[in-house]
Formats: sequence, C-alpha cells, structure tokens
Amino acid sequence: MKLHCHLLIVCLCLLVCSAGCTVNFSVNAEREEDLGSHHVIIRPGDTMTTTTEATFGDEATYEFTCGDVKVRIENEALSVNGKSYGMLEPGQEIIVDHGTVSVAGEVRQPVVGSQADAPQAEPAASQSD
Repeated sequence: MKLHCHLLIVCLCLLVCSAGCTVNFSVNAEREEDLGSHHVIIRPGDTMTTTTEATFGDEATYEFTCGDVKVRIENEALSVNGKSYGMLEPGQEIIVDHGTVSVAGEVRQPVVGSQADAPQAEPAASQSD
C-alpha cells in the first residue's frame, strides 16, 4: 500500500510538472537574414544548417544558405539555388517561400538563358606533345 501511494505521488508530480511544458515543432518556421541592404526571409527555415558569407569592395557579394536554399546577391543580381532572378534595387525584401521567390512583394520567375542558369563548361584538357 505504501509503495502504491508513493507511485501515485510521483505520477501526480510528473503530471503537474509537465502541464506547463509544451513542445512546439513548427513546420512553417522562417529564417531571416540581412544581406547588405536586403532583408531575406526563407520559409520553411532550417535553423540547424545556416551560413552567411559576405565579400565587400567593388563587387559586393552576399551569400545566405539555409538548408537546401542558397540565396546569392552579387552586384545587386539575385540568384537562388543557382538560378538568376534578375536585378535588385537597394532595400528590396526577398522572400523564398517553399521555392517561390518574391522580391518587394512581387513573385519572380527565373530568368531563362541567364548566366547563372548556363551549365559551366569543363576546363579544356591541355595537350602536350
């Protein structure tokens, strides 16, 4: 009987303690980052694998990787996952929402035939006689 009473008290304590705890897994979480003058939002955001790089000078380059999404801004030219999405104006917000790219509230499509889309040529093998 005494063991049964102790077990009941322990269970009640665990129940009371866990009542204030919640576990929240948000599938639609977002990740935000500032790249130069641009605010970038990626949905869903992956907080476990994110990196940010910046190169300054005559050719400012910003790169933000969040999970499988890679946003690159080079001289105000936007590319997402290697596809060009055109030129940016300073301060425009970029949103990548489940693969859809929006700039300043307008959905953009990849620029067909852009250099970012072109396959990179293999370096020519040098021949020596």
